[in-house]
Amino acid sequence: MAELITEVDKNDNVLGLREREEFYSGKHIHRAAQLILLNPENKMLIQKRAPQKRWFPGRYTYSVSGTVANESYEACMAREMLEEIGISVPFQKLFKIPCIIENKGAFHMVFSGLCSEKTASLIRPDPEEAVSVEWVELEELHRAVKTEPEKYTPSLREGIIKIFHEGCEKYIF
Repeated sequence: MAELITEVDKNDNVLGLREREEFYSGKHIHRAAQLILLNPENKMLIQKRAPQKRWFPGRYTYSVSGTVANESYEACMAREMLEEIGISVPFQKLFKIPCIIENKGAFHMVFSGLCSEKTASLIRPDPEEAVSVEWVELEELHRAVKTEPEKYTPSLREGIIKIFHEGCEKYIF
């Protein structure tokens, strides 16, 4: 059975469900959920996307990144966290980033979560999603997305720049 993804218009109003494959045409807008996962040292977990991924293979992105099926952004995040890194932590909604060019792309809802050292040791990335994960200082990541933007997904770049532009303390636990 084909995976169905929520299609939205340029104002993020739900139009219905479409098969995932239809979004690869670049003619539709979907929803996505992203997680800024921090450890007790205030480092953020990022993943390097697997080479077989259709969108931005081999680039660094959030620790968890998923397309919204017939569910809310929050339900998507809870499901994707378990599937992609094998843990579940409380999370909160931060902001939405529209990454839409010529009526294609996605609305990305960015969440933040905090994990303990013990929970961090339980993280097991899904090899179909990521070839590696690493903890990075937020300031270091902010510099990197500006100096080497081609290494990062557009939504990660925009999210990190937004955090620093508006002030980290507003978004970080």
